[in-house]
Amino acid sequence: MKQFSLQGISSFCMSLHLSLRAGIPVPEGVDMFREEETDSSRHAALDVVSEQLSFGETLSVSLRKAEAFPDYMNDMVEVGEKTGKLDDTLLNLSRYYDRQLTIAKSIRGAVTYPAMLLCVLVLVLVVFVVKILPIFSDVYAQLNQEMSGVAKVALDFGKFLSAQWIPIVAVIAAAVILAVVFRAGFKRLLSKLFMGGKLGASMVAARFSSILAMTLASGMDPDEALHMAARLTEDKVSAEKIEAASKEASAGTSFAQCVADTGIFPVLYNRMMSIGVRTGSSDTVMEEIATRTGDEATDRLEAFIGKIEPTLVIIMSLLVGVLLLSVMLPLAGIMSAI
Repeated sequence: MKQFSLQGISSFCMSLHLSLRAGIPVPEGVDMFREEETDSSRHAALDVVSEQLSFGETLSVSLRKAEAFPDYMNDMVEVGEKTGKLDDTLLNLSRYYDRQLTIAKSIRGAVTYPAMLLCVLVLVLVVFVVKILPIFSDVYAQLNQEMSGVAKVALDFGKFLSAQWIPIVAVIAAAVILAVVFRAGFKRLLSKLFMGGKLGASMVAARFSSILAMTLASGMDPDEALHMAARLTEDKVSAEKIEAASKEASAGTSFAQCVADTGIFPVLYNRMMSIGVRTGSSDTVMEEIATRTGDEATDRLEAFIGKIEPTLVIIMSLLVGVLLLSVMLPLAGIMSAI
C-alpha cells in the first residue's frame, strides 16, 4: 500500500480535526477526505480505513490496517482516543507533519542544490580538459613544443576520459541507480556528511521538540513522551540520551530536568521548560520551543547553502584559472621568443 506523503498526512489530520470540531463523526470525515483523493493507491488505503470504521473499529486500528500511515501517527491517534483529545491530537499531528515537511524540504535543498551545482561545475571542467586543452596542444605542436606540468597532467586526463568515456558513464549510471534503489541508506549517508556540527544539532533539537510538543499536547505522560521521542530520533547518540532521560522520568525525576539532561536544548530553552513545568503549561512552552528550534534549523540550513555555493564556484574558478595559466604563460613565453 502506498504511503501518504508528509503533506498528505498533514492534510488528512487537519481535515479530520475540522470535521470533529464541526460535529461530524470520524467515519463521515474520512469519507469526505476520501472523495477528494485522486491517487488510486491512497484512495484504496482510505477505502480500508472507511471499511474498518464501518465495522466499528477505532480510528487508530483502522489506520494501522490500512498500512499507509506512519506508526508514530497511529500511536498518537490511539493516545488521543484514550485521553479524549482526538480532535486536539489531530490538529497537533497536522502541525507536526507541517514542521517535518518544512525541515525535509530544507534538507533536500541543502543536499540537492549543491549537488546540482557541483555537477555543472565538474561538467565545465571536463569540457575544458577534453575539448579545449587539445586545441592548445595542437598550437604547441605547431610550434614544435609540448605542454608540461599541470597542463600536461590535465591533457592526459582529458585523453583518458575521451578514451574511456563509455565505462565511466556506465559506472556513474550504476551509482545513480544504486542511490535510487537504496535511497533510504543514501539519504542517511548524505545526512551524516552534510548535517554534522551545529546544523545537525539544530535538526535534532527541532525534531525532538516537535515530538515532545505533539505528545505532551495529546496528554501523554512525560516518560512516555520521552520514550516516543527516543524511538523517532534518527541520531543514535541523541536517542540513547533521550531514552536514558525517559528512565529518569519514570524514576521520578522532574520532566524539565530530564529534558535538560539530554543536552539537546541550550540553557535558555531548558529554563523555559522548567518554568513551563512549574506553571503547568509545559505543552504550550514546548510548542514555542518547537517553533523556535524549527526556525533556527531552517536558518542554519539556508546559511549552509549560502556558504556552499560560493565555495564551489571559487574552487572551480581556481582550477580553471590554474589550468589556463599553466597553458597561456609558457605559450606567451614561446611567442615572445619568436
